[in-house]
Amino acid sequence: MDTKILSRSYLETLSSSDLIALADDYGIDIPDNLSRRFIIGELLELSEELNGENANPDSAISELSDLSDEEASALPESLKSGLNENLPETFNETEIDFVFRNPVWAYVFWDIKAADLKKMKADEDFDGVVLRVSYFNSKEATAPVYGFDVNVSLEEHGRFVMLAVNKPTEHESRYLRIDLVAVYGEKSESIALSRKEILPVGSCLLGNAKPGRDIELSPVAELSGMRAALRRHYEFHRESFV
Repeated sequence: MDTKILSRSYLETLSSSDLIALADDYGIDIPDNLSRRFIIGELLELSEELNGENANPDSAISELSDLSDEEASALPESLKSGLNENLPETFNETEIDFVFRNPVWAYVFWDIKAADLKKMKADEDFDGVVLRVSYFNSKEATAPVYGFDVNVSLEEHGRFVMLAVNKPTEHESRYLRIDLVAVYGEKSESIALSRKEILPVGSCLLGNAKPGRDIELSPVAELSGMRAALRRHYEFHRESFV
């Protein structure tokens, strides 16, 4: 069986069910609930073994779209879906994560696997899902200091969220975590949790720096030209960026 089309970039586009089917086509026994990352690793390892020590599984040697009709017809059924350029609508995993666009906005993206969605909808009290944005004093803290919910629809898989403007005091850090929460009437259940990430914040010392105020900068900050940059910022922008 030809394995030259197996590359990490291609395998990442497959849903978990397609990866399991592909592994089965290659005779790889996949235990239940095995992470898709391990399945991809097994497939890449097999590809490397079959193609020789000089093979590079991270680089696609042949694009699917360049295959001849004869080569395409010889592909396993689980691979033929790769001839479609569109990514799958869902990877059928319940998970959530986010990235900062800037200190004020974060882009949150999530997915709910079909089995979990079916189970939630079967409950008479199910009212939908929300994004629960929580702030913690430390990475190890279990109880948030404050937070808020954002209503989202079941059809959505991503949303920009504006973060609360509750700035930490000097030398204090805030950690952000966003949960995907199923709501059942007055009750709720977190079905997926993101990682905790420290909030990007500015220096209180620099934020309070104004012309006429004598601020004490470190020798490194002085050498960097920070004092002149603060003066130019005040002269041309005033408080527009604070």
